Amino acid sequence: MSGIYGFWDPFDKAASGSQDVNKLRLWNKAYGDKSEELFEGTGFSLGCFCEKLSENAYVSEPVIKYGSRYAVVDAVIYNREELIESGEFESNLSDEELLFLYTDKFGFEGLKDINGDFSGAIYDEEKSTLTLFRDHMGIRPLFYYTDDNKVIFSTDIRGLVAMEQVDVSVRERWLWGKIVGDGSMSTENTEFAHIFCVKPATYMTFSVNDGRINFTKQEYWKLGSKKIRMRSEEEYIDKLRELITDAVQRRLAAVTGLVGAELSGGLDSGVIDILINRFGREAVYFSWSVSPNEIPMAEYDERIVIEDICNQESIVCDYSNAKIAFDEDSTITRKMNQIGLDIDFSKAFVNAYIMPPYTNTIQICNTAEYVNKKGARVIFTGHGGDEGVSHRSNPYELIYHKEYMQYLKYMWSTTKGKKHRLYVTFLRCRTNLKYSRKKLLNAYEGVFGVGDILKASFFEKFDINDRPPLKFAYDSIAYIEDGGSRNRLDVTALYGAYSGVRYLVPYLDYRVIDFAVSIPRHMYLKNGKSRYIFREAFKDIIPESLYNRDIKESPSWNNQVSEPEKESDYLYRKQKTLSMIDKEYWNRYLNWEMLERWASQKKSEADEMYDRGVFMCLAECFKLQNLIVRSKDVKEVADK
Repeated sequence: MSGIYGFWDPFDKAASGSQDVNKLRLWNKAYGDKSEELFEGTGFSLGCFCEKLSENAYVSEPVIKYGSRYAVVDAVIYNREELIESGEFESNLSDEELLFLYTDKFGFEGLKDINGDFSGAIYDEEKSTLTLFRDHMGIRPLFYYTDDNKVIFSTDIRGLVAMEQVDVSVRERWLWGKIVGDGSMSTENTEFAHIFCVKPATYMTFSVNDGRINFTKQEYWKLGSKKIRMRSEEEYIDKLRELITDAVQRRLAAVTGLVGAELSGGLDSGVIDILINRFGREAVYFSWSVSPNEIPMAEYDERIVIEDICNQESIVCDYSNAKIAFDEDSTITRKMNQIGLDIDFSKAFVNAYIMPPYTNTIQICNTAEYVNKKGARVIFTGHGGDEGVSHRSNPYELIYHKEYMQYLKYMWSTTKGKKHRLYVTFLRCRTNLKYSRKKLLNAYEGVFGVGDILKASFFEKFDINDRPPLKFAYDSIAYIEDGGSRNRLDVTALYGAYSGVRYLVPYLDYRVIDFAVSIPRHMYLKNGKSRYIFREAFKDIIPESLYNRDIKESPSWNNQVSEPEKESDYLYRKQKTLSMIDKEYWNRYLNWEMLERWASQKKSEADEMYDRGVFMCLAECFKLQNLIVRSKDVKEVADK
């Protein structure tokens, strides 16, 4: 877990000394506390805050210097021995040095061989080029800004937003999509028109041509590029189990000491946690679900499965509180204080801590905070399972991938024991192909779309019929390539760092996810079961309640009792929310007359979903506004 950052301006040889670089530096401070270096050369700066996740890890200088090349790297590598043997390197290299030397020997295409979570930047002073790169699945973030004269990059996006040289104009397509309920995502775009992510499995090389900076992009690996076919169902099942087990084991080997692990009551986290326990590793298990002492158990409650896992494995899972709160003793508060930012605890969480407009942030931060206080430096998460590895599929996927006979077999298997089975199967096929297919292929629209709060001129700027479908349930490769995994990864990287931990994602080990998306699709839909191959792969180690679990939601929340909000409080909340929005900044996009009318309207059951949508959209606007204004407030604080 390291924070890397840098600045290259080949046209202004003094640019690297800019005071703004210190803001870039400070926003990356939370990502590593073992060592730090800021190297300033002629027209460039490279900086790194290094972290160490294993007591046995080799340590190098934060900025690697090799001839005319300088590098900053954020890396945890899981196949060190193979890389060292392949490149005939010394065994006492740090992960960062190993990655750098591997690319020096095999070129940037050699990144495809590295099993790890990494990002990096290499500046070649002799060639006057800067190359940025990221791991296969984008687990480690790397944001950049470029114009004709300079390139600036940062692990933390706020480092870029804080710099005066960076154009932080809002990306209009992002804003429009958020408000109309568009579910489209991206592996490269951000909320800002001129700030981007380095695309996963890609390296970008910046150089000077015709008196301006240009860049090239090159993919070094592509997800699901080759179909995988085996001789039997058993071979597929055994291989999936082998890869997942190995991915967990490699990540455990890369860190020392106590580890943390999410335990949701679902298949993905359940399998990982059972494997961690059976490898004999001491772990802190934590669930987003609220303790049964606060919210009673419900039918199909996810906590029933959690308790079954705990009883089977003789482990203990700690639960969240119904009301999550952070204070002056929280790790995230202390890390913000260290860069000169005071926290107003009366404000909403993401606003008080100047966070980007991400989702599930408070739950992820709470989990990270909890396991950190217990003494763990990493958290294992089941992210990546749903969209690719355990794969929550719709039967239409078999038609989409032209597995027609397997589609009929599966639909027939879902009607076992039904009267008039042939007719019932026919009806299910018709419903799936007529209604489910239409919903899956049509433009995805979130439940909280409130396009009428946009000015007509801005609303019409984009085609409402041109929104992409959500491919989650029938095309894993396209869903991931469209950015489907990204939001959670951005959140875990940022909130993990500010809570003092690093998230580890075994299902996004590139070997695991590539195998899962490349095998026949009917392996996930068989014998009347969804997620079939995954269930079968771990059937012998998971409780029956987990093997049979189909519900994704957490019904325990339905048992939460809350006091109804008073009419006067509701109106005050509306008006307070609207008053936080900078009218001058957002006036070109938002229909202020409509919003003021909304803020004066009383609460009604008919408008409940609409009101929630407006609240959410205004919150997104404020998060971005708050981020732009307050990111620049960071300042150096003397160590105590």
